[in-house]
Amino acid sequence: YNSLIPGVEIENVAEDFKNALKIEQYRLGRKALYFPAGLRWAYLPLSAIESVEGTHRSVTAGHCVTVTEHKPAVEFKTAAGSFQFNLEKPANMQKVLDAIGK
Repeated sequence: YNSLIPGVEIENVAEDFKNALKIEQYRLGRKALYFPAGLRWAYLPLSAIESVEGTHRSVTAGHCVTVTEHKPAVEFKTAAGSFQFNLEKPANMQKVLDAIGK
């Protein structure tokens, strides 16, 4: 597990990950948010999050007929920059927002 914020690490990261709530391809633990990173996992410590905001992104797909969909996302702002969870279901966006509560 690698922290996305250099110098900000959490203790017992394996245990936190093991007990984390699965939300689509992400994991939400008591101490961190986990992102898939190739064959490993990266994490964003909850203590590093300064603000969180629900938003929507436009996704365009299709070859012959272009279709644009608005999908939910959650943006996390930290001192080191912004990170985003791209989700499929609005209910999952609300779960993340409720759990983080910032």
